[in-house]
Amino acid sequence: MRRDDQGLATLETTLMITVLIPLLFAVIEFGDLFQRWLAQESATVQAARYAAELGGDAPEVRALLDDELRRSGMDPSRSSLDITPGRVGWRQPLTLTVRTDATIAIPFLFSSSIPLRTTAVVRGELAR
Repeated sequence: MRRDDQGLATLETTLMITVLIPLLFAVIEFGDLFQRWLAQESATVQAARYAAELGGDAPEVRALLDDELRRSGMDPSRSSLDITPGRVGWRQPLTLTVRTDATIAIPFLFSSSIPLRTTAVVRGELAR
């Protein structure tokens, strides 16, 4: 008795492609998401240090953050910045928080928006 295996390789290949393609895109998307988070973290720290030098919230800090986000390929208009308190003196704590939404899309599975939040705490360097 002989079985006919014709077409079995095609079926196995099709089934594996439907598993491997989403897995490949998931690795790529989450890698990109991690890169964005690291870039946002770096931009947040740079902006926090600059805000500490200036003594708090200033238009220059927001411009620096926008430039840093643009350099890393992120859209600054999709981010929000929170600096508390607005003014600090020598060695007073200053907290800078940046929030963005990153979209990931994995074929055949889902598309979702993931919030990215980074925070940096520094001490004021401006003697008032």
